Amino acid sequence: MHPNRATLSPKSIGQGLAAVNSLSVVVPAFNESAHLSECLDALLEQREHIREIIVVDNNSTDDTAAIVLDRRRRFPMIELVAESERGVVHARNTGFDNAVGSIIGRIDADTHVGAGWAKSVLDFFDRRLDYAAVTGPIHLYDSPWVVPYRAFVNYTTKRKPDELRVSAASGNNFAIRRSAWQAVRDRVSLRTDLHEDIDLSLCLHRVGLQIARIKSMCVEVSGRRLLTPPLEYRHYVLSSYRTWAHHDLVGNPLRRLLIMDMVLHTLHWPLTRMLSTCDSRILPVSHNDTSVTADQHLSVIRNDEFATASGK
Repeated sequence: MHPNRATLSPKSIGQGLAAVNSLSVVVPAFNESAHLSECLDALLEQREHIREIIVVDNNSTDDTAAIVLDRRRRFPMIELVAESERGVVHARNTGFDNAVGSIIGRIDADTHVGAGWAKSVLDFFDRRLDYAAVTGPIHLYDSPWVVPYRAFVNYTTKRKPDELRVSAASGNNFAIRRSAWQAVRDRVSLRTDLHEDIDLSLCLHRVGLQIARIKSMCVEVSGRRLLTPPLEYRHYVLSSYRTWAHHDLVGNPLRRLLIMDMVLHTLHWPLTRMLSTCDSRILPVSHNDTSVTADQHLSVIRNDEFATASGK
């Protein structure tokens, strides 16, 4: 059993912690040499507020490890950890387990954290002891839809409170208390055909811990997911369905949302492919997983109990 497993509660999640929080940032990476340098450089610009940066190399065959080691020679706060078992969930778990900060940030290797990102995370957790995790707005770069997408995100964000409780957070812009991670470490699924970030979010809710979305925690991510061929993208959407079904939370609203997602992706994909200058991204989930994951620790959460990550 991990420490605090039996006693952790929403009211006590922030109690008993050090007066000053410290931030570890975990970056899972598989063949990310094209994007990792800019990701690390953006984090290093905020190193005053970051204790360590942990890159987890998940069997890369390109220069991912070399890029990390090159940065480490100049910045010892960067660590390279290897995880041989393929899958984002395994890389994430290894990174989280190796983190020493009281707060663990989690971004993708193509994420560019915005100005003040790290300080915003620390300030939030110092101030809001009742929250276990936090996320923020996500913009695009290297995509033909950068401008309209940013306008849409800014418009929807402006109409919402500065702080909003949400049901799930995206792994490309996420931070969690280490004590909260320890509380759900044995509950998260190891299936590689699920979305590990949604699964983690729902496991937090299972034990009564809350996630917030704050406007000041902004990042930019690559638009390469939009280049995924429609038939391949279908597997990505089905993984979303499987993840919610794993937690007994599938309903008609979710089905309609996922179908709409697939239809919209299919419609814009030909034009996106013509206008884009970046390459498509390898899916972060497998098409299927026959591994057995114990479900007896998971209970039903009502579909309407929490707002969605988009605030809908």
